[in-house]
Amino acid sequence: MCPRLKHSLETPTALAEDAPEFAVHVSLSTVGRTAYATTAARILQAKNLRPTRDIVSLLHALTSSPYAAAQALQQLADEDECRELRPDELRYALGTLKPEQLLSDLPATVGRIVQTLLTAESRLSQRELADRADVSTRTVRNYRNRLEALDLIRVDESGYQLALSFQSATERHDPVVPTVLEESQTLLDAADALLGTILPPDRYGDPDDLLGGALFWPPSPSRLLDHPTVGSWMRLAATLTATKFTEDNRAVQMGSSLEQQPLSHTTP
Repeated sequence: MCPRLKHSLETPTALAEDAPEFAVHVSLSTVGRTAYATTAARILQAKNLRPTRDIVSLLHALTSSPYAAAQALQQLADEDECRELRPDELRYALGTLKPEQLLSDLPATVGRIVQTLLTAESRLSQRELADRADVSTRTVRNYRNRLEALDLIRVDESGYQLALSFQSATERHDPVVPTVLEESQTLLDAADALLGTILPPDRYGDPDDLLGGALFWPPSPSRLLDHPTVGSWMRLAATLTATKFTEDNRAVQMGSSLEQQPLSHTTP
């Protein structure tokens, strides 16, 4: 989201004729886990609900902003007694969002696939998933391995399922969440699984490879967070594993670059 906003601010599509020439500097920074945790706590407190570590990680990973997270959580009903929010309730809440509000750092088709799985009441075949998400079956296949590597989806002979509890009595009492959310899972674990689906064996096992080398000693998966090919997927892995990383703060200039002129050139 931040790169697209930066581009939009720096290259506006509509300019007024005879507009005065001046530039404005706008400060942009990434929104971290704390903002999502605060948002979830405030919205859910009024409903007598509490967010868990897993709930915060999923909100941070799947929604495009804390505003989208708040919009989703507002759809939940109030409870008489205070308790933790269940994964099946989070599934329902996230399913009320539009596809563009989900995984917005990834290609738009990924958001459509995930939104379709969120609103499904049972496993979907590849064809059913593609039809409901309005994408091709090839698109589903293209992203299957990466989503499986992060355990966001699970696929077997019965079809595709998001790794989040259905609203059924069984899964309400035996919750389903991605295994990558476990506290024992690290960014290195997620990077290992992800790169295994992206790189051919010779690159994956090459300590001198630009991508594969991040797994070898000393491992440095965080350097892949800004990589043009895998960066968006690695940032998703970082949010799922609750990995802390340096926030991106930058200033963007709106308007043309003006050359400074001496005061003697100004009009009286």
